Amino acid sequence: MTRRLTLLCVPATAALRAGRFPADDALDEGAAVPTARWTDKLGQPDRVLCSPTTCARDTVRALGLTVTEEQSLREVDYGRWRGQSLKDIGTTEPEALAAWLSDPDMHAHGGESLARVYERAGLWLSRRAPGHTLAVTHASVIRAVVAHALGAPARAAMQIDIAPMTLTTLSGHGVAWRVTSVAVPVVAQPDAPPY
Repeated sequence: MTRRLTLLCVPATAALRAGRFPADDALDEGAAVPTARWTDKLGQPDRVLCSPTTCARDTVRALGLTVTEEQSLREVDYGRWRGQSLKDIGTTEPEALAAWLSDPDMHAHGGESLARVYERAGLWLSRRAPGHTLAVTHASVIRAVVAHALGAPARAAMQIDIAPMTLTTLSGHGVAWRVTSVAVPVVAQPDAPPY
């Protein structure tokens, strides 16, 4: 039976806009999740899953969807870098940051490696039930799912850009997945270049 997977990347938080590693941040107070526009693009999923993080739960709540939290969809555990700016880490731990940015097996911050995110995303993808699943999660997880679906190594996930408030879709038959779209903006992005 056919499986359809829609991955909704959570909106940007104040931490992301400030260049800080996430620390279970909430959506900005008063942040407008454009529910009317999203609802049309999300279709009628058979099930809705979300990361257990606050911003993912806030997004689902704004959309008015009934959801099941899924630990496999959680954001990367950034260890001691949580809440710190990329700039500060680049100053205090330049070698560790450079290694983490280039090697998916590195977890110099004491948290989770990107290779581990790739493994859990692949296991999660392999367990998708028939029908349409909507998953509200983070760019790191979506990159890993796409790389896994393509049969690419964990390192490939580091080369995929996923912007906030975008949709990525996959379809599956048996054990094979096809990537049908990646990081399609749900709404016009104010800082996106015109095409």
